[in-house]
Amino acid sequence: MILLVTSLLLSFTSLWLGLPLLTCANSHTVTLSQRLTGSRPNIVLIMADDMGWGDLGANWPNTRDTPFLDYLASISIRLPDYHSGASVCSVSRAALLTGRLTPRTGVWTNFASTALGGLPVNETIISECLKSVGYATAIHGKWHLGHTPPFHPSYRGFDEYIGVPYSIDMGCTDNPGANYPPVNVCPKDPSLYFEQKHEHPDDLRKVIEADLTVGIPLYQCLTPRCLNDNCNKEIIEQPVNLSTLTQSYIDNDRRFIQRSVESKQPFFLYLPLSHMHVPHDYARQFKDTSVLPSVYGDTLRELDYHVNQTYQLLKDLGILNQTLLIFTSDNGPWSSKCDLAGNQGPFTGVWQASPLPSGGGGGGTAKFTTWEAGYRVPFIAHWPDMIKPNTVSNVIGSHLDIMPTIANLANFTLPSNRSFDGIDLSAVLFDGSDQGHEYLFHPDMLGILSAVRYNQYKAYYVTYPAIDGACGGKEGLIIPHKPPLIFDLSRDLAESTPIEVSQSVYDAIDQALQAKLKDIALTPHTKVDYRIGGLDARACCDAGHIVCRCID
Repeated sequence: MILLVTSLLLSFTSLWLGLPLLTCANSHTVTLSQRLTGSRPNIVLIMADDMGWGDLGANWPNTRDTPFLDYLASISIRLPDYHSGASVCSVSRAALLTGRLTPRTGVWTNFASTALGGLPVNETIISECLKSVGYATAIHGKWHLGHTPPFHPSYRGFDEYIGVPYSIDMGCTDNPGANYPPVNVCPKDPSLYFEQKHEHPDDLRKVIEADLTVGIPLYQCLTPRCLNDNCNKEIIEQPVNLSTLTQSYIDNDRRFIQRSVESKQPFFLYLPLSHMHVPHDYARQFKDTSVLPSVYGDTLRELDYHVNQTYQLLKDLGILNQTLLIFTSDNGPWSSKCDLAGNQGPFTGVWQASPLPSGGGGGGTAKFTTWEAGYRVPFIAHWPDMIKPNTVSNVIGSHLDIMPTIANLANFTLPSNRSFDGIDLSAVLFDGSDQGHEYLFHPDMLGILSAVRYNQYKAYYVTYPAIDGACGGKEGLIIPHKPPLIFDLSRDLAESTPIEVSQSVYDAIDQALQAKLKDIALTPHTKVDYRIGGLDARACCDAGHIVCRCID
């Protein structure tokens, strides 16, 4: 079975050749939003970065540093069995925005800071669909799906983009904040500045090309499609100031939402925040505000504040009843960052951490893995008068469901020339349905579907630890399993003790996986350009400075 999985999923030969590029279209059916409000709702999608399931106090009472999010959960619906589309940044974002699994989009690992490619343009994303049916669209936050045209977000259905192009540890800053190991401080030495019109001296070029670390850039694109062929003219700050980044987003959130309300245009605001990714830095007003003062807790407080400010703005403008507000995280927390990492809650992956031969030999069990802590993330959805407050639904949900759910609410039809892997959660959110996913398929770090969720069961065809290790230097092994290793999550959230199940359960899981693989192989899927460029591929405010520092 492992060989079948590998052979099918590592062959990303495009099936798009010769097919027309279909886009989203207006639906002629009566949608839930039309039935209840007569118009398309505003949509605010907030996604934290590397936030643990247990970082949300509503999920895990030991956490007390998300007071507003806990309040929001009490007046909303919360899905504690909700999952990312992958356990690493670029891959999970591609899954959320397309509603399609890794083997379909071709996005199986992160894009580098000098990536030449990005999420393929024939993969239709939420913003493009919403734009096609009259929405104002904006992204304020981390993109990480390609920073040059045509992959830059200003080319992907967003009217404006304000944010960082990738993770905030993928370059230097002036005040790096807290990380293990520390992030580099950007040099300010004027001697490292040289005229762009001259050729770089050979010795300096070698230094730069040996270490392409540049300052983390902050883009401000206020129109669709950036102004030049590499979008560098839209960089307004490099390196970005991490301690003022959240307030910058809040100010721009207010400007965009107010403008949309004044123009009487429904809006989609996508807020993929940089918190809680390392390095951690925040406004000084949040220092020592966490219940048990810590850098991570203080950062979590600032994230909570940002969500609160967004909610209060919607309330002050009188548009809460016309707005679906969703909060989630891209994937689970780091295993290797110790006190700078998020809380895994009960999902500790005990079997992987246990010694051989009765376990996986150690290692991390969160981000980068298919263990529960890597995939299970917070989920809150709020829409007054539409969503019953203080509701907890135990259906199995996924990032893959965001696209089809929004399609229903905003009344557009998904492209018909491809398969989607999500389901419409409208009935769950608004009508109390208990019909979620029966199966979920989890891609591993090679993009292979090596773990399957089936009702209460979790099946592993391969187990492995986090690639970045874990606190204390623990390491483990990559172990294939035939038949798959199975845990009963209804009794064992820690995934500590594999169980024997009936042959019918093994057969159901295997048949569902083979059916999914067959559908992937026989329907359009894409191949991603993961080539890495040199100096010219950098997001660079001023190429005359060794780290591209913006020079006034």
